[in-house]
Amino acid sequence: MIRFIFFAAVALATAGCSQLGGPSTDTRAEQLWASRQLAADAVVSWDLRARAALRMEGEAYNINLSWQRDEERFKMLLEAPFGQGVFRIAGSGQGRYRLRLPDGQEFINDTPEALLEDAIGWSLPIGGLEYWIRGMPQPGGDYSRRIDRQGRARSITQDRWDISYLDYFDPPQEPQLPRRIKLERDELSLKLVIERWQSTETEQTSSDLFPEFN
Repeated sequence: MIRFIFFAAVALATAGCSQLGGPSTDTRAEQLWASRQLAADAVVSWDLRARAALRMEGEAYNINLSWQRDEERFKMLLEAPFGQGVFRIAGSGQGRYRLRLPDGQEFINDTPEALLEDAIGWSLPIGGLEYWIRGMPQPGGDYSRRIDRQGRARSITQDRWDISYLDYFDPPQEPQLPRRIKLERDELSLKLVIERWQSTETEQTSSDLFPEFN
C-alpha cells in the first residue's frame, strides 16, 4: 500500500510539473502552425523564380519557372532548356486565362489547368500550387498534413496530391516560406527549388539549378 501511494504521488507531481511548465510540444507546434497559416495567407503578391524537375510517364524534364502574381494579375512562364521555347500563361482578375505556346498558338479558358490540358494533354495543379508553395492547404478542400516542431508543414495531402516540404528559407524572412517542394500524383512528379521569392535571394548550386529526384 505504501509503495502504491508513493508511485501515485510521483505520477501526480510529474503531471503537475508538466502543466506548470507550459504547453506540450504538440500543442506549441499547433499554435505555431496556426500563426504561420495566418502569415502565409497574407502573402498575396509575389515575384518567384524557380527551377523545376518534372517527371511524367517515365520521362524527366528540366524547366525554368517564372511566376508573378498579385490580387488582380497572374503571369507564369515555363521555359524548357536548350531553347525549346517558353509557355506563357497570363490571367486577370476576371477569371480568364490565356496560354501561348512556343509556336505562337494561343488558348483561352477559365482556369490555367484547363488551358494546359487543352493545349498539351496534361496539366499542373496551379490553383492548389498558389497555396502549397506558401506551406498551406488550399481553402475549401479536405486535406491531411504533418508539421514539425516549428509549426511548419512537412507534408500536405490534398486533391490526391502529396506535397512534401524538403527545405525552408532561413530566418529572418517572415513568414518563413518553403524553398524546396516535391509534388506527386499518379505518374506525375514535380520538384521545385525556389531561387527567389519577392526580394529573397538564395545561393545557387548545381543541384539547385537542375534538381535530381531522390
